[in-house]
Amino acid sequence: MNPDGSGLHPFLPGWRPSSGLCCGQWTPDGRIFEFLLYDPPSTSRDPNMPLAAQIWALGERRRLFWRAPAEPVQLTSGPTQWNRPIPSKDGKKIFATGFTPNEELVRMDTMSGQLRPYLGGISAEGVSFSSEGRFIAYVTYPEGVLWRANRDGSSPTQLTDPPLSPFLPHWSPDGAQILFSAADAAGYMKGYIISSQGGPPQPILPEGQEAQADPNWSPDGRKVVFDTRMIADAKALDLRILDLASHQVTTVPGSAGMYSPRWSPDGRFLVALSISPFGLTLFDFETGRWSVLQKGGFDWPAWSRDGRYIYFLNAVDDKGVFRIRSSGGKPERVVDLEGFRLGGWMALDPEDQPMLDRDVGGVDIYALTLEEK
Repeated sequence: MNPDGSGLHPFLPGWRPSSGLCCGQWTPDGRIFEFLLYDPPSTSRDPNMPLAAQIWALGERRRLFWRAPAEPVQLTSGPTQWNRPIPSKDGKKIFATGFTPNEELVRMDTMSGQLRPYLGGISAEGVSFSSEGRFIAYVTYPEGVLWRANRDGSSPTQLTDPPLSPFLPHWSPDGAQILFSAADAAGYMKGYIISSQGGPPQPILPEGQEAQADPNWSPDGRKVVFDTRMIADAKALDLRILDLASHQVTTVPGSAGMYSPRWSPDGRFLVALSISPFGLTLFDFETGRWSVLQKGGFDWPAWSRDGRYIYFLNAVDDKGVFRIRSSGGKPERVVDLEGFRLGGWMALDPEDQPMLDRDVGGVDIYALTLEEK
């Protein structure tokens, strides 16, 4: 806008409409306008994921700085995610903090009782095992690429390519397919199925308009349960069940405000997280009723292989991995996470040992020198 407030108009109308722009500032001489570009504008996998931001610049007077003066120029690239750019007093440098995302995969070691690097400590999340335990699927972080490999991590095969960014892959009971979700440009999480041998991912609901977040298989592989949360609006949600043969979708009774559903190994129960009140809840298909197992702000529910326990993560107050009997009772601590730099995920291996991501990323302050070309 003009200094008097008149002439309000969009900044760079029509330029990169699918990206988010933020945090602009002029150099002291007014020649260059520096800003952040978020691409994608919202997280592709989870609301807690840091946004990928790079520094761009536009010549206010359109001279000397670049060949195509009508277009902004990208000043940074790569895995580092940048915060607000601050120009130096002489306009020749930019000061900014940069975050380099990186995680280390760890697993509870039964011999030592300690969390140890797993699969070489790769930066990956969403590790899922095939039913017979021979193969794994995982998503590299922060690249967001789905891979399949042998259980020891050998012979990795890439299954997806950017810009699709899979989230929480799950093997089908027969090992032939892998189910996951990924965000579209509008902020909807959509469910996809891909062959475990590779090929194009197929949407589970090609015509579906509602979100399909955190999809999980039924024990027989004939149905998929998911929640309807959106990245842009996490309040309006419930649980739906898709019959893969008939393509019929039904709503789980009383599931308003529920998310992250997990089917029990015997198919009788669904465990899910609840928004109001926060807690771990259980749905019994035989009685059609919900019950509250434990109140609190928890994450990442996971069934034990025998269905007797439900594991969950408490990342807020009493930090740790806990488990509670599916029949109810007092939860018991499995892993103490005090002082642990927690990443964004937790699950179980075939022996019910917790797997987590340790945040090993770094934040530094940088001085970037500008050069005219």
